[in-house]
Amino acid sequence: MRTLSGSIFVLLISIQIVFCVTPNILFLLVDDLGYGDLGCYGNDTIDSTNIDSLARQGVRYTQMYSAAPICTPSRGSLLTGRYAIRLGLTSDDNRFRTFNSPAQPGGLPHGETTIAEVAKQLGYRTGLIGKWHLGLGRMGEHLPTNHGFDTFFGMPVTNVQTCGNKKVYNLIGSKGEIQDRSFVLYWISLTGKVWLTIIVSATTAWFLARRLGFAIFFLGLVAFICSIWYTLSFTLLSPGSCLLYRNETIVEQPVHLENLTLRNTLESVAFMNDTILNHQKPFFLFMSYIKVHTALFTLPENSGRSKHGPYGDNVEELDWSVGEILQTLKKLKVENDTLIFFASDNGPFLERGVEAGFCGHATTASGRISEPLRGAKGQTWECGIRVPGIISWPGHIVPGQVIESVTSLLDVYPSLLEIWNVTSSSEYPLDGISLWPRIPLLKPNKSTNKGKERETLFHYCGSTITAVRRGKFKAHYWTAVWDEGFQACPSETICSCLGKKHTPPLLFDIESDPGEVLPLNVNKHLDVLSAMDDAVRKHKETLVPVTNQVEPLGLPWLFPCCNASGWTRFLRLVTNSCRC
Repeated sequence: MRTLSGSIFVLLISIQIVFCVTPNILFLLVDDLGYGDLGCYGNDTIDSTNIDSLARQGVRYTQMYSAAPICTPSRGSLLTGRYAIRLGLTSDDNRFRTFNSPAQPGGLPHGETTIAEVAKQLGYRTGLIGKWHLGLGRMGEHLPTNHGFDTFFGMPVTNVQTCGNKKVYNLIGSKGEIQDRSFVLYWISLTGKVWLTIIVSATTAWFLARRLGFAIFFLGLVAFICSIWYTLSFTLLSPGSCLLYRNETIVEQPVHLENLTLRNTLESVAFMNDTILNHQKPFFLFMSYIKVHTALFTLPENSGRSKHGPYGDNVEELDWSVGEILQTLKKLKVENDTLIFFASDNGPFLERGVEAGFCGHATTASGRISEPLRGAKGQTWECGIRVPGIISWPGHIVPGQVIESVTSLLDVYPSLLEIWNVTSSSEYPLDGISLWPRIPLLKPNKSTNKGKERETLFHYCGSTITAVRRGKFKAHYWTAVWDEGFQACPSETICSCLGKKHTPPLLFDIESDPGEVLPLNVNKHLDVLSAMDDAVRKHKETLVPVTNQVEPLGLPWLFPCCNASGWTRFLRLVTNSCRC
């Protein structure tokens, strides 16, 4: 019996499965793609020919859920198969729900074993291209190359409006249009209570003792100016945060977005060619698209092609990239030896108005088209967490299938462990379950493990379980408080998790009401709520306190600055002029 490092994984020798033990693994993860953005999910304004063909040759999920409604925790859970609360990648403070600076010391904990680390130990060549957003840390200690990936070409944090020379703090009008807002007003709106306290304190002290009042006023003014300088220099509001790395080296600061999808696609093609032809190993490629998160960007020749404006142009350029990658598999004659996953990390970023995707509609158990899904990215309403999900493996999976059971991105990790004949130890409990028992296979095997059924899925928003799914029922314990006229919060950049508490919770039958517009009478379903409460209690008993990774502020001296050291680095940091 072989063991993997850290005694975290041991190979099983008793389970018989029908798969090739080490197929190539290709994971295509899109950023902020809505459930209703693709043709195979009902969209008729955006051409997604290649992604739709992927769905036709495999299985398409109608109830695939992200592991969290926002980037960092969702991605951490995908790579580890564990709720982000176990990883320290959550916060109820709206400012720290994701990594907001490359200067933050935290990151995906090294005590966790990523699926890339497992693949690497099984002989795979592993690569990540695109978005990471799981921390940079001191001296790049949390880069992908320190979490099981042999190669990395991409952005360690994320793409935001700043990267496209746009203002992240602009407002969205009633028709979704972009409206200018000054940074100072934005900053005050986020920290208004703090500055109101300072002003009241200074005014009071002025009347009590003028010298003390002047001192408080002066110190408050200095603090205000320094906080603005810090925010503009060392957070995602600084263009210097828009970094492009090759392995552990900065190659662009700020990143040049316009042709980035083309470059990432070429990197992916080169990685697959090099692995198959030169290294003669199976590959594990995590193609983590920068798209379709704003700032939106395309090549000039792809602008204006879609019926849905710039956002549609971005989805169509994404689809082109998927097509190029699929063509490479055919040229290498490995398409039947490559298992492909396609998904989005969370729902659409509706705070961006016309620059955001579609929530879409779902199909009810009776075959009726539902009301539009509610909510948005950052929320545990359906639109924020129900995502497109496709699995394709030609020659192994029955093509053209639709799976309606409740599934999660948490399930990718245990699904790969099963085809590799590997299991995890109880010391690091996985929160996902294998997808294989519910996937129709061309060559089913009677000895294949039937697997366990999912009873409950916990929907975390920040560090709080704000919703619970059990069977066809879903309960909301907390919901966001939307801006008037929206189902999002453009005035706050993104909605807070703990907007309104519901006691008793809002209860919906998701199979008949995916749009969540008809709350059930909770008094008629007390047994359901009791079972949910019991499941939550048992789940919380499994949680172990961990160090929070996302809440520590970025430290200016950790901010990456390319081609600079000593006093040159210091001056560039102070003047916000790190460039290469």
